[in-house]
Formats: sequence, C-alpha cells, structure tokens
Amino acid sequence: MVGRVVRIIGGFYFVEPQTPGPIVECAIRGRLKLKTQGILVGDLVKYTIDEDGRGVINEVEPRQSVLTRPYIANVNRVVLVFAHCNPDPIPLLIDKFLVLSEASGIPNLIVFNKTDLVATGKADKLANKYRSYGYNVLCTSVRSNLGKRRLLQEVKGKVSVFAGPSGVGKSALLNMIAPGLRLKTGAVSEKIGRGKHTTREVQLLKIGPDSYVADTPGFSQIALDFMKPEALAGYYPEFSAYPNCRFTSCLHETEPDCRIKGAVSAGLIAAERYQSYLELLAEVKGYWEKRYR
Repeated sequence: MVGRVVRIIGGFYFVEPQTPGPIVECAIRGRLKLKTQGILVGDLVKYTIDEDGRGVINEVEPRQSVLTRPYIANVNRVVLVFAHCNPDPIPLLIDKFLVLSEASGIPNLIVFNKTDLVATGKADKLANKYRSYGYNVLCTSVRSNLGKRRLLQEVKGKVSVFAGPSGVGKSALLNMIAPGLRLKTGAVSEKIGRGKHTTREVQLLKIGPDSYVADTPGFSQIALDFMKPEALAGYYPEFSAYPNCRFTSCLHETEPDCRIKGAVSAGLIAAERYQSYLELLAEVKGYWEKRYR
C-alpha cells in the first residue's frame, strides 16, 4: 500500500493511505533503517499491514522537494503569514522568512492577516509594497472571512506549509478554511507583544482531496547559518533585473560599479529592501566566518 506520512511521534510513523481508509501507525523495517537518512512528515511511503493491524514501512518514494525549516517533504506551497498589527509587522523579519522560502525553491504566498484591525489604506500600502517586490500577496481577516476563497484555491491539491511568527493567526486561518480542524489558537501577549506558541509539533492535516496543510510552530528567531554570503542576493527577486556587476563576486556592498547599488540610487530598488539585504548579509557573513575561523 502507498500512503503519506502525516505525523511522527517517538519513532512511530502515522501514514494516511492514498485510498480511503484510517491512518495507520507504522514502524520501519530493519533493513530500511540502514538505507534511509530518515523519514520525514510528507514522505510518500510503501507499507504493509501485519495481522495485528500495525504497519511496516518498506520503502520511501523519491521526494519532489524538502523544506528544511521545518523539515517536511514534498511541499509545493509555502504560506508565510504575518499580521497587519498585534503583533506589528517587522520588515527585517519578513524578509528573513522570504529569503528562507526563496532558498527552498518552493513557491510562496505572503498572507497579511488581521486586515480588519487597520485602516484600508494602511493595509493596501503594506500589501502593495511587497507586490512591487515581485511577491504573491493576500490580505485576510478571520473575523470577516476576507480572503477565504482565494486562500482555499492557493492550497487546493497541494501540500502547503503555514509558517510565520507567533501570534499572527496561522492556526486561526487554517480553522477558517477548514473548520473541522478545530486547531487551538492563542492571543498575543500584551506584555511582550508577540504570540504564545499554540502549535507544538509538525503534522500534516488533510483539508480535501490531495490537499494537506501543515501548521508549524511559530518563531521569531530564525537563522541563515546554512547560506553562503554570495547566494543571498539571489533570494531577492527584484535584484534579478540588474545582473552583470563589474565583479562576478560582487556582494553589492562596497564594490565599485555595482548594478544593484546603482538601481537603489535610481529608486528602482527600494532602499528599505536594500538595507535589509545589507543587514542579512552581515548576519550571513558572521555565520560563515565562525564556520571557517
């Protein structure tokens, strides 16, 4: 039988069959343990069921993609959720999430939630800013069901990951598009200005035929410690319109005849985005220097 791993707990793998049927608790066959580097949530696997009704995974199908933060296999949509307020959006944090998403090579969607809590003009200004950078953007409100239909279309027939800082309403959005999930939601702390973690583990939740979503633990500190400094600029979509700097190794920082800096000076690339690039570049270079010190 073939199914998808939707949850992993304590060395047991919970597999949802491709044909209608209950989720099966599976272990790994001994010889597979020696061959595999690990089974991930989202993996398609071949398994058999013994006389006791327990499953044994015999083979892992080739993966189409792997999202590394968090680790989920075969993802084909990353939904990055932020809030218009409560908590307020932090541009550098948004850009860091976007860089991580772009580095995965998986198409993304930016969702700005809690649209009902700000003026229409303010909401439009934030959304249009990121559209101008080349991103797919949607504004939502759980209270009014704003954006529900389009969000459903975005995740239909896909394995989608919802990620973003705590308190922005990821679980509430999932409850909006799939009320049967009944995910736990939490309020934003007035004292620290960010949400409490309501999601403790990664699991796939089925919301329709071949449609799965993952509600992942929110976090405010994410590291780019895996990235080479020269790779960072490639994850800013608007930078791609200005190739061929004077130096092929140009980091767009202090080098002369840099086309990116020229585009910023001409107002063709937003100064705010370029500044966030420089801040993230300094972070990436710091990790790189520690690694090879």
